[in-house]
Amino acid sequence: MGRTRTRSARPDPPPPGDPFGAVSESGSTVGAFLGIETSGTATAVALVTGDRELVETARAGTAHNEVLFGLIARVIAAGNIAPVRLAGIGVTIGPGMFTSLRVGLSAAKALALAHSIPLAGIDTFTALAADVAVNSHILAVVDARKQQVYAALHLGLTRLLGPLLATPAELTARVAEATGTAGRILVAGSGSALCLPLLEAAGLAATDSGILTPSAAGVGRLARARVAAGLADDVGRLEPLYLRRTDAELVREQRWPG
Repeated sequence: MGRTRTRSARPDPPPPGDPFGAVSESGSTVGAFLGIETSGTATAVALVTGDRELVETARAGTAHNEVLFGLIARVIAAGNIAPVRLAGIGVTIGPGMFTSLRVGLSAAKALALAHSIPLAGIDTFTALAADVAVNSHILAVVDARKQQVYAALHLGLTRLLGPLLATPAELTARVAEATGTAGRILVAGSGSALCLPLLEAAGLAATDSGILTPSAAGVGRLARARVAAGLADDVGRLEPLYLRRTDAELVREQRWPG
């Protein structure tokens, strides 16, 4: 992840009895938001205040459930803030990898409920568009496997198309219809390589943004804006955004139809 500020080969475990680490309630950081990103093949956590990133750390690999609590504890300690004094939490809700999304959302909910902290679920498309941070067309595409992508088209942060699940060819046709051939399109997300050749072949001015996954700091900043606008989510009702049924659900339907 290009935006990671600190990396750890092995995050320090949190103290026994407190999965998020122990920091005295006199922690000095004010107005800090925690950002959690687990939509893909990495686990990332950041602490931001205002437009400033205080600390961000990440761990590559799919062992999200093994490393997330340690990363949260490390970031909170580095920011010198008690969990109860967080101003809010942002977490990516998808689309992305099914299990990893649930790991991140479960941790965010636990922390929010334990300390009565506002929580904002940020979809992966918005997080990617915010990281690109330009006022032009931004196509956020996430590799959905099975020769499909999850996608949404934005103009800046304004959603023009999606979210949708489509083949790269289907997406190209939808994007061409929505944008025409005028103006550049910046493409971000893990599905970029699948879509860029087709977009270019269709005569669209598509350019790789170089951003493959959302940054945890960006998720934290988006949460700050949502909470400030009074748009925090209901913790009990917030669910992952999958856009596709899980394999387990499909198997159940085959075994027990109706």
